Parts: sequence; C-alpha cells; structure tokens
Amino acid sequence: MNEQEAAAAIQEIDDLKQRCGDERQLAALDDLARMLGECAVTPGSYLWFAGD
Repeated sequence: MNEQEAAAAIQEIDDLKQRCGDERQLAALDDLARMLGECAVTPGSYLWFAGD
C-alpha cells in the first residue's frame, strides 16, 4: 500500500471503529490509523502487511 492508498484507507477507520465493540479491535484500529497516517505523509513510503 503506497501513500495515496494509505490516505484513502485512513478515511475508513472511523466507520470501522463504530462497528467494533471489542477493546482489542479498537486498539488494533488505532495502531493501523497511526501507521496509515505515517505512510500517507511520507512520499515514496509503503505499508506491507503479513501475508501480502
């Protein structure tokens, strides 16, 4: 996922958080939002996820 894709994906975090009630899921979404935000503001960066 490049910085443009990360910027698009971060916009979906709030909707996902509303669908989660579990604290662990919310914490994971917070972590994901942080990583997406860092990627989105760093030109040329990529996020790679296990299994990709």
